Amino acid sequence: MTFGQLLRAHRKQRGLSLAQLAVRVHFNRGHLSKIETDKRPPSVSFAEACDRALNAGHTFATIAAALEAAARRQQGWVQPAQLPATKRHFVGRQDGLDRLDRLLESHEPSLAVPVAVVNGPPGVGKTALAVQWAHRAVNDGHFADGQLFVNLEGPEPGTAASPVDVLGDLLRAVGVPADRVPADVDQRAATFRSYLHGREILLVLDNAADAQQIYRLLPGSPGCAVVVTSRSRLPGLLSMVDAVTLPLAELRRSEAAQLIRANIGDARADADPAAVSVLAERCGRLPLALVLAAEHIVSHQHHSAEVLAAELKPERARLNLAEGDVVLRTAFDTSYKALDEESARMFRVLGRLPGRLIDAVVTAASAGVSQDEASHLLRELAGAHLIRRQDERHYLMHDLLRAYAADLARQSDGEAEHADAVRHAALPVPAMNSTALPSLLVA
Repeated sequence: MTFGQLLRAHRKQRGLSLAQLAVRVHFNRGHLSKIETDKRPPSVSFAEACDRALNAGHTFATIAAALEAAARRQQGWVQPAQLPATKRHFVGRQDGLDRLDRLLESHEPSLAVPVAVVNGPPGVGKTALAVQWAHRAVNDGHFADGQLFVNLEGPEPGTAASPVDVLGDLLRAVGVPADRVPADVDQRAATFRSYLHGREILLVLDNAADAQQIYRLLPGSPGCAVVVTSRSRLPGLLSMVDAVTLPLAELRRSEAAQLIRANIGDARADADPAAVSVLAERCGRLPLALVLAAEHIVSHQHHSAEVLAAELKPERARLNLAEGDVVLRTAFDTSYKALDEESARMFRVLGRLPGRLIDAVVTAASAGVSQDEASHLLRELAGAHLIRRQDERHYLMHDLLRAYAADLARQSDGEAEHADAVRHAALPVPAMNSTALPSLLVA
């Protein structure tokens, strides 16, 4: 018997009309009729509903799953496994991992595809968190149909990957022959959704430039999930999809020291634990800087962290941390080059102001712009995760980003502008309660 014939036999055995069964399975009568006459293949969710309504155990779900698997093989489906290797030494971020876990644990029925956006400043470890969680989820039995990983190459203008090219790569990755990949971007997006329909696929979109870049790449089947990493807050995304946001900050003090220890080994760390703590602070507890510092210690065969901690006392030396092709300053350059001219100038101004706290009123005077314009530009910088909002008027800036901004200012702006900024920064600022200023370095 075909699936449709078996379903009709079970329905009649229980004395149910087509309309009565349709009510019980919560599918319309026309859909049910086409399945009974074998004009439409059953989905697994439909078959499970029939098993419940007809008290048939797992009879229909088992058959539907087998039919679906056979159909996939006929369509030339290639199961992708594109996740990069996870970090050998992954430290902290338990809150972020737990929040991503909750994407898969919702007990409320929903037809929406779970989408999570991991965002934060350059070098904070967004990709490492996404990849670590993805491997954990796969090991726990999720996303059995495959995992796709795409570097979207944002946010610097002119470098971001185009959706039409990305979709072409994704379609070929799941087995679509090159000559059957549509030319139009919307047709490619529709074909991609069709291939992913009914499958459990994880899509990791790394380093997204903006919401428009990722919207066409999203699957439509609720069995899928999407994790996006970006230096931007991706304004406009919430109006397109139901996404949750996970902002990342620096590691906690203990975690930063633990990451250095994990990379340099216990012997070197135990030789001078205090130097390890100093080094972690001079790296701003930023994972990229911490790993580069640790690699430097190992590659130069230092016996402890003391020598490097001393070398990194000057702020400019910290910006030049590098091992191989990975340079800390380059990571900051990418975010800076994505700014428009006015935002870039405001960023340089912030590098000239003393202290961690950024006051919008003082900043406006230092930059020679109105308070409204200063507030707008500060919001833009916060959206790019180059500063962090404290309250309606105040922002905080990471020490390494401040050092980078100051270095840019020395290179780009004249001495007269420097003197102006320093003079305006010296103007009195209304006092704030010290309890309202938590340390920037608390994650």
